[in-house]
Amino acid sequence: MIHIISKVRSWTPFVALSALLLVFISYIFKINLFAQQLSLAILCIFSIPLWYEIVSSIIKKHFGVDLVAGLALLCSLIFGQYLPGIIVLLMLSGGEALESYAMNRARRALSDLLNLIPQKTHVKKDNGVVDIDSSEIKINDYIIVKAGEIIPSDGVVENGESYVDESVMTGESVPNKKEVGSVVLAGTKNTDAALEIRVTKELSDSRLHTIINMVRQAEENKAPFVRMADKYSVYFTVFTIIMAALAYYFGGPIRMLAVLVVATPCPLILATPIAFMSGMSRASRVGIIVKNGGALELLSKVDMCVFDKTGTITMGIPAIHEIKGFAGIAEDEVIKIAASLDQLSVHIFARSLVDHAHSKSHKLIYPDDFKEVFGDGVNGIVNGEKYFFGKLAYLVKNGIVVSDELNKEYVKTRNEGVIPVYLGKGTNLIGMISFKDEIRPEARKVFSDLSTLGIKRFMLLSGDKESVAVSIASSMKINEYKAECLPDEKLTVVRDLQKSGLKVAMIGDGVNDAPALAQADVGIALGSHGATAASESADIVIVSGSIEKVPEAYKIAVRTVRVAREGIFIGIGLSAVCMFVSLSGKLLPLYGALIQEGIDIVVILYALRAGRDII
Repeated sequence: MIHIISKVRSWTPFVALSALLLVFISYIFKINLFAQQLSLAILCIFSIPLWYEIVSSIIKKHFGVDLVAGLALLCSLIFGQYLPGIIVLLMLSGGEALESYAMNRARRALSDLLNLIPQKTHVKKDNGVVDIDSSEIKINDYIIVKAGEIIPSDGVVENGESYVDESVMTGESVPNKKEVGSVVLAGTKNTDAALEIRVTKELSDSRLHTIINMVRQAEENKAPFVRMADKYSVYFTVFTIIMAALAYYFGGPIRMLAVLVVATPCPLILATPIAFMSGMSRASRVGIIVKNGGALELLSKVDMCVFDKTGTITMGIPAIHEIKGFAGIAEDEVIKIAASLDQLSVHIFARSLVDHAHSKSHKLIYPDDFKEVFGDGVNGIVNGEKYFFGKLAYLVKNGIVVSDELNKEYVKTRNEGVIPVYLGKGTNLIGMISFKDEIRPEARKVFSDLSTLGIKRFMLLSGDKESVAVSIASSMKINEYKAECLPDEKLTVVRDLQKSGLKVAMIGDGVNDAPALAQADVGIALGSHGATAASESADIVIVSGSIEKVPEAYKIAVRTVRVAREGIFIGIGLSAVCMFVSLSGKLLPLYGALIQEGIDIVVILYALRAGRDII
């Protein structure tokens, strides 16, 4: 039954417009009976979906913009004024079609971002490695995940060593070393070398699927959203019923119908979807995908912005933070020797180091007798000298003398989220290169812009240690933060903020942010990495992955809501004037319907202003 009603509703705008043209042609050629019968049939069939929704809403104690339109359609049927009824039907269904079109276009634009679990998985069989659909993986299957590939299922490493980027799941910016016996999670990225993994969980039982379930529950528990138009419709409906009753008392049923026709809330029905469609179109032009108009309306009311750390405020990839030379060694020499050794390393830091050396036009030397101790460091001969480059403990193990003071500095540095790597020769420490997940260069301006626009409260959520979260929060002048957050803890933080009466926007980029994004009044996902679960659960997706678009999204939302509200007031004001004219008996229902069309055109033109570029 619901499916049939939905089908009828989808065809209503086209049928109503076609019927309207046929009716006008019939009247021109004086085929009045055909015109009346056609109008009656169209109204009886295509007003059913509207009445179904009105009755359903009344049962749920929700009174929306459709109620007055329903009354106008009912009166046009009762009093035999079918042509005004078709015009009302056209305007009502047309507004809904516009809103549906805008939402579907946003979903299509988002679809290219959704790609987390690989479609195919390499599975170890008796006859070698074969590729199968990831959905067919079973517990105790042995799968091969190559460097750069996404791990398709939770499991345990059976063979190989590599670093795995788990930032999308845990929020930790630094990849974790995985070796035989280590647990790996579906959705994380293998960065360095091939791993043989024994599957321990079906995808439906994986950590990733647990997070997806949390997203669904968060969406189901989200407070129902009341559209702006519905808020105004309550007062407008009461006013209209009073005016219609007065018209009936002083002039009879036709005068009452005239009042109801000009009172049909087409400004309410049209102003909001057209303004929001225009705002969504404006946003898409600058790489901001908005899934529905409600997201823009809610974003305009936000009191507090909650930011994930890794990949959102920070770059998400450790880069060179500081270079030091000891014992008279120049910084450029430290870089040159370390990068020469790291040319043959598979460690993720090695790539940053070599790229940095190339950017500085250093001529690297191919190392002799190169060896890598996975997860600890590398050693080799450069220009006839033996060098060691790696963790402090690795250098000590190879005879490098380290002072107590340096040990203390190492611990302090690590607690601040900085990872130092040391260079030694003989028994001497000759250099240090530190890596850090750096703050995005645009981040400070983003917070400044949001504060200027009126948002005064910010919170940082991080999966890293508290010392790291404190360091980032302090540098960004954020007073509120929470460290070592798992996905369910981020969800709880957002929910608690909402319980305190705040309208919360959550900005994140990883799977671990998805439940909080779904729970927040507005979830904003950075989609540059195809962040799938985050993009899917968010209301707004920034395609470029840059948080500098967040203030722009907020400005577009505020402007769109303002234009929609002004369009509603203009439409309601003009309708109210026409209602008083109808009450006096000087406006017949048909002319009232045509005048309402003129009001609709004014509202539409005004609502399109939301799509203009913001100066």
